[in-house]
Amino acid sequence: MSVQFSAPLMDAKHFPPSLIKAQPAFSLAGSSLRRHPLPVNDISTFSRARYALAAAALYLKQSTQQNTVLLPAYHCPALVEPFIYAGYNIVFYPQLADLSTDLATFSHLLTSQVTHVVVVRYFGFSQNADDLIQQAFAANKRVIEDNAHSLVHFWQTCAATPTAISASVSSVAKTLGSADGGVLYLPGYNGSAQVAPDFITELKALRAGNRPVNSAADAGLRYFRAAMQTADCLRASRWLMLRSNYAAISKQRRDNYQYLAEQLKHSSAGRVLYPALTQHDVPYVLPFLLHDVNSFTRIRLQQIQVLRWEELATPATGIAGDYQQHLVQLPVHQALSKLQLRSIVKAVG
Repeated sequence: MSVQFSAPLMDAKHFPPSLIKAQPAFSLAGSSLRRHPLPVNDISTFSRARYALAAAALYLKQSTQQNTVLLPAYHCPALVEPFIYAGYNIVFYPQLADLSTDLATFSHLLTSQVTHVVVVRYFGFSQNADDLIQQAFAANKRVIEDNAHSLVHFWQTCAATPTAISASVSSVAKTLGSADGGVLYLPGYNGSAQVAPDFITELKALRAGNRPVNSAADAGLRYFRAAMQTADCLRASRWLMLRSNYAAISKQRRDNYQYLAEQLKHSSAGRVLYPALTQHDVPYVLPFLLHDVNSFTRIRLQQIQVLRWEELATPATGIAGDYQQHLVQLPVHQALSKLQLRSIVKAVG
């Protein structure tokens, strides 16, 4: 199908600068000179996770038939655009209220035309991702696991080397607060063509807290820049990736999540999508379902950077269409102070 994205519901320029950010600012405070033992075999790095996803899409492409990928209906453009760039046909599968997927519906969509499937672990939670992966693998589909929200789970996949997963991607920036960084697990892929940034780019990125991008998005795409496909991540991002204390980061994120979930469990503004954590969850954000869509503006005006996936492939229906407006992402990252957490609670109401 031809993919068109809906327009953003809000423009960040209409709000005051955020004092409480969705992701931590760049800092070396949680890293050490000692490199942690990580399963780095079959790993390649990129400037962003979307380019890691595009590399997987290109490498895993089949030459004997039209490539069709099954993607979740609830998504951001960064999940979809790499497959548009790689020349895939795209089919979407629906989500349930907890962002899991009905297995019977999913099985019905695994037709002979579908060659690839992307399974997302939303917001650092697994939903029923493992069941979807096994079902797609049993149907002889190439499975790409999207761990953009959980670098910790990405490393677990790399260590386990599961046969059902052809590739896995994650974001260094979303977990560690680096100025850029995407990472790909793909056995057999050679990432030697990646081009390291020059030191001017490195310095500008560290100063701004975000990697500068000079090229425009490709025609028909909103955020994907083909010129960045071979760009490696910053040296500082790789340093954080290899030397961060993931156990401490995971604990702090879990503690922050549990504090917010407890404080907001009786909120009149909405409800926490996942009231409790399992022992395996390392949350990226706290997903909060607003009763009133206007609450998004109210919270943003209090200088808290809540996120929302507004730019869905149209037409967005069902849960995806509802969550496009009502599901917001509250910060829980490891750099938040208790005062900031209390401010989030007060802002949400």
